[in-house]
Amino acid sequence: MKQSIRSAPCLYGMAFLVPALLLLAVYAHLGMAPWGDNTILVSDMSQQYVEFFCGLKQGDLFFSWSKALGSSYIGVFTYYVSSPLSLLTLLVPNVYMPIALLFLTVLKVGLAGVSCCVFFRHYLPSTGLSPLFLSICYALCSYSAAYSLCIMWLDGLIWMPVILLGLEQILAGRRPCLFFWGLVVCFLSTWYISYMIGLFCCLWLGYHIWSQPLPLQQLLPRIRTFFLCALAAIGVTAWLWLPSLLSIFSGKLGDATADYTSFFNFPLPSLLSRLLPGQPAHLTNSTLPYLFCGSVVVILALLFFLLPHISTRKKVAALTILVLLTLSLWLAPLDKVWHLFQMPNWFPYRYSFLCSFFLLVLAGEAFLACSTTPSVTRFLPYLAVPLFFLTCWELAYNTSQTLQDLQTAFGCQSWHSYVSYTRENEELVQLANEDTTGFFRMGATEDRGKNSPLAFGYAGITHYSSLYNKHVNQFLKELGFAQAWMWTVYYGSTPVTDSLLNISYVLSDQEFPGYEPLGHSGDLTLWKNPLVLPLAVAAKGSISAQLPSGSSPFQIQNQLVAQLTGEHAPCFSPISVQVTPQNGRLEFSISGTGNPIYMDLSRPEFTSLSISGSPPCSLTPYEEKRIHYLGTPEKGELLRLSIAYEGLLPALDWDNLLQQLDLSALGRAFSSLTSTQNLSVTHTTVSLTATTDTPTTLVTTIPAERGWRAYIDGKAVEPQLCWGTFWSIPLPSGSHSISFRYTPPGLFPGLFLCLITILSGAVWIYWKPKQSSK
Repeated sequence: MKQSIRSAPCLYGMAFLVPALLLLAVYAHLGMAPWGDNTILVSDMSQQYVEFFCGLKQGDLFFSWSKALGSSYIGVFTYYVSSPLSLLTLLVPNVYMPIALLFLTVLKVGLAGVSCCVFFRHYLPSTGLSPLFLSICYALCSYSAAYSLCIMWLDGLIWMPVILLGLEQILAGRRPCLFFWGLVVCFLSTWYISYMIGLFCCLWLGYHIWSQPLPLQQLLPRIRTFFLCALAAIGVTAWLWLPSLLSIFSGKLGDATADYTSFFNFPLPSLLSRLLPGQPAHLTNSTLPYLFCGSVVVILALLFFLLPHISTRKKVAALTILVLLTLSLWLAPLDKVWHLFQMPNWFPYRYSFLCSFFLLVLAGEAFLACSTTPSVTRFLPYLAVPLFFLTCWELAYNTSQTLQDLQTAFGCQSWHSYVSYTRENEELVQLANEDTTGFFRMGATEDRGKNSPLAFGYAGITHYSSLYNKHVNQFLKELGFAQAWMWTVYYGSTPVTDSLLNISYVLSDQEFPGYEPLGHSGDLTLWKNPLVLPLAVAAKGSISAQLPSGSSPFQIQNQLVAQLTGEHAPCFSPISVQVTPQNGRLEFSISGTGNPIYMDLSRPEFTSLSISGSPPCSLTPYEEKRIHYLGTPEKGELLRLSIAYEGLLPALDWDNLLQQLDLSALGRAFSSLTSTQNLSVTHTTVSLTATTDTPTTLVTTIPAERGWRAYIDGKAVEPQLCWGTFWSIPLPSGSHSISFRYTPPGLFPGLFLCLITILSGAVWIYWKPKQSSK
């Protein structure tokens, strides 16, 4: 029986089932769906990732119109959902996606246990069931518990032991296939964590060479093979990671939003507490590293340095690696190197699972040394079973405490509310798709997360990821939308911005003046914009390359309309208002004109808004620092506002901040524009026809990202920057066929590098046997 348990299939099966079942038990204990109303949707899993998995069904890879008016998508795809295991979510309706992600997390944790067991079974071949024990500790380490919310990083835990086993085979003089293919699959699954695994491989190489020295004539070829295989894996996958890297440099990596504030990340003695179970869990940058992987592991790792059976050389090598890893966690400059030279924004120490793994290696080495001592082996059968069950309980307890802490800190999306929100939105999005056959954008004022356009497959504004377009974000903020760093949302729109940006429909529980209600679902209404402009329009005025400056978003919107139409009749205009300061509040009395009234409430001093005695609305979240629709009072009707503020409020020009919109003027202005025809939009192309009597400018709301090429009647033309954000092209008089085509920057160089690598590998495979025979 004991021999059958130690057989490879049974051992690997247990390495999968034990951590998977323990994690399932924790989820059930926490009442996560399908065992309760809680879900795995906590923090970024709720705000970002669940929508990215829902969006897989849309088939976006290189470009997505659902991302911030339309922008490069390959970075989002490869950073978040490129794992082959993500394809399993295609089988799941979006309404059940939280449950699917829960079981996908369990699957990845179980596979991490299997890959770790494979490694230790070969690395420590004579230690019986210890590979199973070590693999369970690895799969359920603190990092897995806390960073399971970043489900895409768990692929790194799966492939790291495989890659390391491949490296061991290279150092043993065997074929490098496992190392090469492990790196390839890891790059394709999670290139960001692959970078950290690559750095650890270099440390492991030094550890192996130091602790198990080889003759120089054997060592040099193996080191050469290691680096050549790593370069080959990088080259073969360049078609994916190179466009992704260029994409992320246009967002987070290209925008220094934060940096380390001190040389030390934390007081060094506090690191010892992270080796204990049940430590406080959080995700902010002040969080200490997640290192716990079992108390027995820590004891064995300490014992490693005390056992006489282990050579001094190996102890020195191990201590050196531990010191380097500790310094990497402690010292900010070294920590930054591990994170692609960019400070992580929350979820710090994203490589800390490598520290836990190395502790497991030392524990395994110590156990191997102990198992050869007769005085110890006689007690092992009596200790093994209690320690195994004690460690399983300890790991489950630590996982439960970690997840509970994160739920307490950030809350979690309830299953009932997620299902209701998804079904209501799906119904109204389907209604919008049935109402029109052409391309349209949609806005939503009731978002569960910040990626609803991706989740429901419509073109929109709202988006949140590390792969953002800072020019689009800044443009929308100048127009009065809510915007903060990586987040951009639809909140703050007006009929002017909706029409300019091709927002044909709006999902909202609020009133939209001048819009037509098409249907209802729950508390939501689908509103149709009657004045919307197409994705591209021939301008009648002079279009500026940069966004016009203005003292308020309303003035900027007036100028954009004037540039398009060539007319200077403003759509927004001041309205009569009386303002009375009163003990930290401003009381407004506005005489209605029958026009909708809007107010720019982006001032940092404003803290709350009350309209006609309604309950105050907080203005402190960034989502509320924007333009607000106040209502449409009849002529002579009084609209009363109360705005609270903090600190010293400077003198403000209320004529700029509080304005009325003349919908008739907006309709007259846009009716003078000649509409483009035959608009066709795919994932990476836009084609249309346009007719104009005089030379003019074709203005689009295609964000001006690298990778777009423009053609008029089949001839390439150079697209020009419009309003600092979009592409435009000079349009000659007459009728013309126009197209825009998108190719991700870096795709063709990446494909070329991939081809060169494959050809070089083929030549090497053909040439090496001939050289060996000679």
